[in-house]
Amino acid sequence: MVHASTIVGVNHRQFHTPPSSHSGDVIGSYHDPCSACRFVVARPSQQPELWMAYLHGARESYRKYDVESVLQYDRICDGGSTALFFTALDTDGHVAGGMRVEGRYESADQAYAVQEWAGRETAMQVHREISERIPAGVIEMKAGWVRADAWRRRELTAGLARIFIHSMNLMGVRYALGTVATHAVKRWQTTGGVVSANVLPVAYPDDRYRTVLMWWDRKTFADLAAFEQLPAIMDESAQLTAGARRDGSIPSRVDL
Repeated sequence: MVHASTIVGVNHRQFHTPPSSHSGDVIGSYHDPCSACRFVVARPSQQPELWMAYLHGARESYRKYDVESVLQYDRICDGGSTALFFTALDTDGHVAGGMRVEGRYESADQAYAVQEWAGRETAMQVHREISERIPAGVIEMKAGWVRADAWRRRELTAGLARIFIHSMNLMGVRYALGTVATHAVKRWQTTGGVVSANVLPVAYPDDRYRTVLMWWDRKTFADLAAFEQLPAIMDESAQLTAGARRDGSIPSRVDL
């Protein structure tokens, strides 16, 4: 169990990326010149202090909007349900944002999205859409956040949208899903995310929000993504390819 006091203790720590991800500490990293951040990809067990800093930032961000329950903190804090997580480190080495990955799923019942629609109209459609994609590989993106005072916050948010693509590539799956508040849909559409046409929005986590189901398809995202996102996706993918681990658990080649 990760205790809140421990997380607070590392919140202001400066983190520095190892010069080579072959050290085993991280899966990979890449620099985004637009946000001036370095994104680090790791497993919670490999970078526990960085994981705790990410969790603390997510908790503060979600608490600000009174939606902390969305994090399912007690369920995720030990890192066991998270396959990978991404953190954006600013020029001072502080965590400025991030996102985590669950999956690869073997059953639709593993997806938290199923619980978000439980008992609601089109709940069965959510289950069906995930089930149909399971053979080609499905991951779920969770707990994306950007620090409120982050420098170049708009550019950093655009960088988070690209994490969907990098996660599909690293996990070797065709599909990524995310549940998104309607006010944020345009942001995630910039990397090819598509709102499910057959799943009705739900009031989640409460009546202030309308949440929709979105899909990313590794085979079609480039045709749907905003033109300005594509060069960054390619550059960051090349950086991940150059530093990818070759331990058999993560593909050493990133496909576009």
